[in-house]
Amino acid sequence: MLFNSYTFIFYFLIPLLGIYLVFTRYIKIDKKIFFIAFSTISIVFYMQWSLEHLVLLLASILFNFLIAKQLSTKFKNLKFLLFSIFINLIPLTYYKYSSIENLVLPLAISFFTFQQIAFLVDVYKDKIKNFTFYEYSFFVLFFPQLIAGPIVHFNDLVGQIKVKQSFLPNISYLSAGMMLFSIGLFSKVVIADNLTLDAYNSWSDVFSYSFMIYFDFSGYASMAIGLALMFGVVLPINFNSPYKSINLIEFWRTWHITLSTFLKEHIYIPLGGNRFGIKKQTFALLITMVIGGIWHGSGVTFLLWGFFHGLGLVVLNITKKYNIFKIVSNRLTNIFKVIFTFLYVSLLWVLFFSVDLHSALGLYKTLFSLDGFKGFNYWLILVACIVWFMPNSTQVIDLKKSDFAMKPYYGYITGLLMFVSLKFMAETPSMKFVYFNF
Repeated sequence: MLFNSYTFIFYFLIPLLGIYLVFTRYIKIDKKIFFIAFSTISIVFYMQWSLEHLVLLLASILFNFLIAKQLSTKFKNLKFLLFSIFINLIPLTYYKYSSIENLVLPLAISFFTFQQIAFLVDVYKDKIKNFTFYEYSFFVLFFPQLIAGPIVHFNDLVGQIKVKQSFLPNISYLSAGMMLFSIGLFSKVVIADNLTLDAYNSWSDVFSYSFMIYFDFSGYASMAIGLALMFGVVLPINFNSPYKSINLIEFWRTWHITLSTFLKEHIYIPLGGNRFGIKKQTFALLITMVIGGIWHGSGVTFLLWGFFHGLGLVVLNITKKYNIFKIVSNRLTNIFKVIFTFLYVSLLWVLFFSVDLHSALGLYKTLFSLDGFKGFNYWLILVACIVWFMPNSTQVIDLKKSDFAMKPYYGYITGLLMFVSLKFMAETPSMKFVYFNF
């Protein structure tokens, strides 16, 4: 079930929310029941996609739980950890990079694999000591974040439930969750889906893709956080206006934040990070970003996409270290920095969406010829204004606060966004989120 579908909203979410509100209001629920209930609900949610892949997911959960128990006791050594990580990467590598035709990629395999690897590392580092199978299953399966993130840590997610004294509905959380869900739904079905093209032949088309993937992913991120909030759980922010970034470092701190954090913690820092000089930092950055590119897909285009992002980060670090091109920071120069960063990121999206390197090079050739400027999608002007001049969803709802200050008119905005989104959904079929492919 897609989050942006009538089936999910009317046959899954609304009944589930109604049952949750009734049960928590009139029946005392302990933590164990909460974990079991949401794990079961999430299994029902996932099985709508594929029973075969559900078996793979459940087998992965059981395997990693047993491995983690051994890792926390008698097999607490680095070799056992590395062996466990290697085993986790086998199905991911097989399904994502196999040359077998018509092999269907299991939904969310990248996300639940990375999340469980992070769990094993946390167990090895003694950040997690006591955990039950119920808690672990909930941690992996919790449906708002199962399909496309955010990638969460066990203590951050399960710890919230452990400290709860009561599961009574929180009106503030419920209202904030509904608003975030409606913002995300609007971003996906009204904006992103109407920027989707069959072919890319000009700068206008490239910018359409750039804005499409922006609103597609921000839409999912807002919907995931909103869904979790409705059930009293706060997920980490995964998207925070990356196109307002003044450089690539800031871009990767605000685009797919939890994946960037995972790559930093588990690849960049173990490779030395910035601790051993510019040469080793350059190597660490390039390797990290290439792995990030390969994580998104097979083929040389994804590898190059990651490499050139890494190269941009390397150049930026060198210029900062040696004060090259140092400019007095002011409003005007920051505007140019934002535009340059956006153009660089947009040009690299060409590698991301092209079917092969030949197609990408052909489009690059077109872009830098007179043919690259043909046509213009005026819808892009409105979309650009939303990106650069409107607050994002996490600025509307500050997730860092323990109680969300919902202004009186927020309810009207939620209703309007939901109504418009449902109207669009009635006229056009639901489209998958881009990150469902990873």
